[in-house]
Amino acid sequence: MKDYHKLFKKYLRRKKQLVFTRDDVERILASKFKAREIPNEYMIKLKFHDHLDEDSIYKCLVIDDPVILNKWYSPTEKKEHCEEIIDNRLNPFDFNQLETKEDHTLTHINIDEHEGRRVNVILESKDGKHVTEFIVRECEKIGRYINALVIAGKVEAGLLDYKEDPEDEYFQWYLENLEMFSFLD
Repeated sequence: MKDYHKLFKKYLRRKKQLVFTRDDVERILASKFKAREIPNEYMIKLKFHDHLDEDSIYKCLVIDDPVILNKWYSPTEKKEHCEEIIDNRLNPFDFNQLETKEDHTLTHINIDEHEGRRVNVILESKDGKHVTEFIVRECEKIGRYINALVIAGKVEAGLLDYKEDPEDEYFQWYLENLEMFSFLD
């Protein structure tokens, strides 16, 4: 059982160092994951962002370096990717049914995601300074890492929609992520 009160004390001591601006988050993602920007309209059209404010989406990134992806995907995710690859080979998608080049692009993005060749990241900023919400498609561990980067910024911006409290299960998740990636050391 995690000692969330102990983690919370560490968090409070390091809180100022845990606040990252949206520029910081982008720089970290580019450096750590070789994330690069892609046109927002692709991700917006895929409609995988129901809990994001579409008007506040400011950047979409792709992570597609195979070495990095292999390191960050869990064994379960890798197994699911293999199953998806096999299924797609046995039951290939008929690209002739697509009408536009954009439809082809969006379909390829979707297939590459499900087969483990790319992770898409959508970033939202409601205050123009911090990442206030995000979506990571198809890689839990990268999602947890980004969570560790953004929550203190949301606290600073007054945009956290749960309590900054070691008893709150959502905040406990954040504390676990900070610990997992050594942000509290």
